[in-house]
Amino acid sequence: MSRQVLAAGSYAMGLTPFTAGGEVDESALREHVQWLAQENVGFWPGSPATGEGALMTDAELLRVLEIVVDATNGRLPVVAGSREFPTAAENIRFAREAAARGVDAVQVYPPTLGHSLAPTESMAERFYDEVLSALEMPVVLSCNFTTGFEITATVLERPILDHDHVVGVFKHHPDQHNVSAFVARFSAHTTVLTMAQRLMFSHAVGATAELDNLQNIAPRLCRGLHDDIHEGDIPAANSKYRTITRLWAGVSAVTARYAVPRVVAYKSVLSLLGLPGGHARSPYLEPPPDAVRALAQLIDDVGLRELEGLK
Repeated sequence: MSRQVLAAGSYAMGLTPFTAGGEVDESALREHVQWLAQENVGFWPGSPATGEGALMTDAELLRVLEIVVDATNGRLPVVAGSREFPTAAENIRFAREAAARGVDAVQVYPPTLGHSLAPTESMAERFYDEVLSALEMPVVLSCNFTTGFEITATVLERPILDHDHVVGVFKHHPDQHNVSAFVARFSAHTTVLTMAQRLMFSHAVGATAELDNLQNIAPRLCRGLHDDIHEGDIPAANSKYRTITRLWAGVSAVTARYAVPRVVAYKSVLSLLGLPGGHARSPYLEPPPDAVRALAQLIDDVGLRELEGLK
């Protein structure tokens, strides 16, 4: 995998369907992956949040990787997320086990220490030295404020510039100026992926790809925004961006009002669309009826069925 393999792609932090009994629903997962793939949206399985990776055992997570690799059949890159392991040794072990399952790359999160503890710059620098020196497979780094802290661009500079197998870095932060400065600094050296709702701004300073979770319910819409921007069709991109903003805001309103995790809301949306999203895994709970009704209204308001060709 060269540094350019992710250069112009739309990727989903893919969800994991579970049965009502809490087992990985392999058939539903395969169907969900194939739906996204037919819209040219890549699938990043096992993210700690949307993929519910933090709730799975290593064995379950590795089985999910096997299914996704088989379902995509080489059409799009598969990048494995881990469970945000805190030590270099755990990240190295998981990356090698993921590589043995045929993934194209592994996403390495910073050392997540728990209890609101954040690694110092020296700790983070040593962590990346240990992990990247031990691995030969392609790696995507994560710089995501939702881990509870931000790894600075200064710390990430050497890992990105000195290791050719760092094929990308995911950047997410609520401050668009923070994101733009990061993209401008590193986009000439590796692929910088940002959230879909920031793509209109980030593309102007060099971002060429996006990694988000909205593609789980709107892959055609999100891929369409990506393509319109890269083709320079700004009127079409503006129209899709307005719809994405409405959809994102609508889901966010439901998650906030009813205390429903985003992945649970997405699974409910997929069920309403007649698609296999599966069930949430404990300790997550199924959404209350009022939340489901609100999501059904949102689907109708934005015309999601028609946009995704699901009439």
